[in-house]
Amino acid sequence: MLKKILFLPVIALVMFSCGKTPEDVNVSDIEVNIGIKRFDKELFEADPAVIGDLIPGLKEKYGRFFGIFNHRIAGLGSPENPSYPEYLKAFVTDYLNYRIYRRTTEVFPDIGFIKTELEDAFRHYRYYFPDMPLPEVITYVSGINQSVVSDSLLLAVGLDDYLGVDEPLYRQTGIYQYLVRGMYKERIATDCMRLWAMTEFPFNDSVNNLASNMIYEGMVMYFTDRMIPGKPDTLKWGFSSGGLDFCRNNEKQMWAYLIEQRLLFDSDRLTIDKFTREGPFTKDFSYESPARAAVWIGWRIVDSYMDHHKELKLKDLMRETDYQKILNESYYNP
Repeated sequence: MLKKILFLPVIALVMFSCGKTPEDVNVSDIEVNIGIKRFDKELFEADPAVIGDLIPGLKEKYGRFFGIFNHRIAGLGSPENPSYPEYLKAFVTDYLNYRIYRRTTEVFPDIGFIKTELEDAFRHYRYYFPDMPLPEVITYVSGINQSVVSDSLLLAVGLDDYLGVDEPLYRQTGIYQYLVRGMYKERIATDCMRLWAMTEFPFNDSVNNLASNMIYEGMVMYFTDRMIPGKPDTLKWGFSSGGLDFCRNNEKQMWAYLIEQRLLFDSDRLTIDKFTREGPFTKDFSYESPARAAVWIGWRIVDSYMDHHKELKLKDLMRETDYQKILNESYYNP
């Protein structure tokens, strides 16, 4: 049922743009109306004494998400369990969880800006993919556990993962600082569209190696560029301006390192993860490099591929699952 659950904290606040400007398209005549359901408010503002009576209504209203929340986000198990009402009551009355919820009401007195940004992003989505359905959007509080959740018709945002880089609750819960640096509300639309790409166009290559993961993740970021073209690269990538400078100034050296060390076609999961997943830096490149620097190279490969195939549309790129073909036909040479 669940295609992807993604926790996408990043590591910088500084806004700085580099690279080419995404294609500027006119989406003003495309109508998109995103309604956002407030599961967080409905759950935490209910009377805990009668919360068991509310379960059937929550189950009906929130459908698939209610199951995802219980099993994958809050870890409460099945609502069919006779003990489930007590588990749910314990979750909402937990002192830390309630403090977290109260902070979300202070940081997010309303969510109009989320609606505005997602509607603009999905106007771009409709421009490029006019026949694709749009998701239902729900907000929740997870106990600082999941930032964004998605499946084929659902996009849910954990507001408590976007309280701001100076949030005292993050320090108290011991979250790594490199993650906290990306936990601010301006990241919501970027995280949502990145995850939406991974949900609608999942990794699908029979060869699972570093190169294929770099290029796939590069495709996801290329997609994100087109969905939110007005956002700075630092915001989309979660890199500081110094991290972006490092990538731009050391692109040739990073590429040469991957080739010389014969890492591109390495299928070891640990190798893939250390170059493509979140962290304080990419150790093999330099302690000055950002995490996911290899994904930045993947994005550059995808950009080169599209430059050499101007007849291709975004939908053609996102439906391509031969990542080796993209590499070969990108003629990438930093």
